[in-house]
Amino acid sequence: LWDHTLRTVDAAPAGAGPIRLAALVHDLGKPSTLADGHFHHHEVVGARLAEAWLRRLRFPRAQIDEVVLLVRHHMFEAGPALSDAAMRRFLRRVGPEHVDALLALRRADDIGSGLPPDDAALAAFKARVDGMLAARVPLDRTALAVDGDDLMRELGLAPGPGLGRVLDELLERVLTDPSLNDRMTLIRLAHGILGEMSSAGGDA
Repeated sequence: LWDHTLRTVDAAPAGAGPIRLAALVHDLGKPSTLADGHFHHHEVVGARLAEAWLRRLRFPRAQIDEVVLLVRHHMFEAGPALSDAAMRRFLRRVGPEHVDALLALRRADDIGSGLPPDDAALAAFKARVDGMLAARVPLDRTALAVDGDDLMRELGLAPGPGLGRVLDELLERVLTDPSLNDRMTLIRLAHGILGEMSSAGGDA
């Protein structure tokens, strides 16, 4: 594991501080998660360990946050079977601004594992990501064709957690099908979501 870690650090882009630091700590969770020859959820455990270690060393908060994000998500699925909706959810979780660093970490991790540096599947994944970002697919609430003020005005909703839940559900549906990101369509969907929430509350 130590040899793999050193090879991964060596393969990380020179001068890319957060990526090389993430390469150093990306597998911290492996020793404590080894079971049946597998490292179950080592990226989750590793992210927690990396954060605690970097906090003790007094790294800047922004750098800690980026390294932790890279470690937490470095095992992302990149196969061709991944649906467009799953790709959009990946981009939402990671954030478009971190995708290049995460891909660089994965490439370094592959090299550290003795795999070829130019993986066709990873290149195809990056091409899909670039296409989605170029198309400006909606990835967060701010990209929706409606906002909280629209829903309060059209549906009589009050500010609060309920409004946030409706917006989050609208975003989930748009992530699945971006063609739904139309003002009137979203307002109609919001009416249905409110009905579903009301029914669920009544059954509770």
